[in-house]
Amino acid sequence: MGDRASNRDGQICLADIRRYWLGAYHTTVSGGKGISTYARNRFVAQAVETMPSRDEIRALASYVTGDAERELILEHGLEGLSTDRKASILMALQDLGWIGRSGLGDFADSYELTAEGRVVTTSEPDAEALNHGSSEQIRALRDAGSDELEAIKRGLATLVEIQCERGNWDSAIVKCNELRTMAGRTKDTRMLAYAYFQQGRVERAQNQWHEALEAYLKAVELYMEAGDRQGVCMANRAMGIVYGNIGNHSSAIRCLESSISLAVDTKDKDSEIKAKANLAIVYDLEGRRDDSEKLSKDCLDHFTATGDHANAARTSINLGMLSLSREMHQAAAMYFEEAISSARAIRNREVLGIALIDAGYCHARTGNFKSATGYTNEAISIFREPYNVNMIALAYRNHGCIAVRNGDRDGAFEWFEKSVRAAKASGVEDTMAACCYEFGMALIDSTVKLQLAKKLLKRASVTYSAIGNVTRARSIETRLAAI
Repeated sequence: MGDRASNRDGQICLADIRRYWLGAYHTTVSGGKGISTYARNRFVAQAVETMPSRDEIRALASYVTGDAERELILEHGLEGLSTDRKASILMALQDLGWIGRSGLGDFADSYELTAEGRVVTTSEPDAEALNHGSSEQIRALRDAGSDELEAIKRGLATLVEIQCERGNWDSAIVKCNELRTMAGRTKDTRMLAYAYFQQGRVERAQNQWHEALEAYLKAVELYMEAGDRQGVCMANRAMGIVYGNIGNHSSAIRCLESSISLAVDTKDKDSEIKAKANLAIVYDLEGRRDDSEKLSKDCLDHFTATGDHANAARTSINLGMLSLSREMHQAAAMYFEEAISSARAIRNREVLGIALIDAGYCHARTGNFKSATGYTNEAISIFREPYNVNMIALAYRNHGCIAVRNGDRDGAFEWFEKSVRAAKASGVEDTMAACCYEFGMALIDSTVKLQLAKKLLKRASVTYSAIGNVTRARSIETRLAAI
C-alpha cells in the first residue's frame, strides 16, 4: 500500500515504525490527515513488545558460548565482549531463529525476539531438550567458542555444513573464512581442503561459477596431498555440478563419472548415489529423459530409504521437471509438493526456494494462478538476499507466464524482459534458453514483434543445442519453421 500505515485489523507494519523513528514518515494516511498520536503510540508499543531485553539477550547468548565465556556473559552481559565477538554471537542467535534483524530502525542493536526465541527465554530449556537441529547447532557453537583448537575446528566445520544446508550463505562464508584461518594456522591440510570445498559451495550457490571452480580445484589439490580419496570424490562431484550449470556437459560427465568411480572404490554408497543423481540432471539437460528418469528414481529410492531428506527433495524436483517436460502436470505437481514439504521440515532454504520456483511454474502452466504467484513470491524472498540471479531469473519467468495467461500482455513482456536480462547475468545457459523460449512464445501467441520472437527462439534453440539438449533444440526449430 505504498507508504500508508498498515493498521487494518490491528496489524502494524515494522517498516512503518522504522519510517517514523527515522523521521521519514511524510506521507498521509486515510482522509489526507497525518499520522495520529494514538496510531504513533500503538506503533511504538508493538515494536517495543517484540524487542528483547538485555536479560533476554543474555539468556539466549548463554546457549551459544563456551563455558568460560558463558559465565562472563551471565555476569556482565555482552558489554564486556569485543565488537566482533558480540556480532558473532548475535549472528548465531539469528541463525538459530531466536532473534530477527528488525525493530526500531536499522541500528546496530536493533533486533526483535521471535516466537521461538520467546519460548526459550521463558522456559529456559536444556540445550539437549531442543529440537535436533537446534541442539546440534548449539553444540557446534559451543565448540567453536571454546579454548581447545581441535574443538574449535570441529565446531566451525559443523556450523559451515549446517548453514550451507539451510542456505544461510552469509553465515556460511563467515565460518568458512574462520575455519580456513584456523586450519592454516594449525597446518591441518584435510580441514583446510574442507574449508575450500565449502567456500566453493557458497560461491556456486550464488552463481559465481569460476570462483567456485577455483575453490574446488584447490580443495582437490589439498585432499590429494592429504591422501583423502573421499574428499577428492566429493570435490569432483561438486565440479561436475558447476560444469553442468555453465553448459559444459562433457566436463560435467567426466567429473561425475570420476566421482562415481572413486565412491565405488572406497565403498561409499551415499557419495555414489549423490553423484548419480547429479549425472541424471546432466542427462536431462542433454535431452536423455528416459536415462535421467530411471537414474533419478533409483536415487530417490536410496535417499528415502536412508533418510536423506535434503537429497530426496532435490531428486523429487528433478523428477518433477522431467514430468513437466512431458506435460504430465499432475505428476510434476506431486513431486514438487513433496520437495516443498521436505525442505520446510528440514529448514533447507535453498532446496525450498528451488522447489517453490518449479512448483510455481507448474501451477502457472495449469492456470492455478494463486498458488503460482504465492510460491514464486516466496521463492523471490528466499533468493533476493543473497541475490541468486539464476533463481531470480526463473522467478521473473514465472511471473511472465502468469501475466500472459491472465491476459496482461504488457505486464508479461516486462517480466520476460527482466527474466532474460537476469538469465544473461547468471551465466546459466539452460536458464537463458528457458527464459528466451517463454518470451518468444508469448510474443508469437500475441502476434506482436514477430522478428524479436524469432530471434529469441533462435537463441533458445542454439543454446539448447550447444549444451547438448538436441531434442529440445529440434522442437524449437520446428516451431520456428511454422511461423
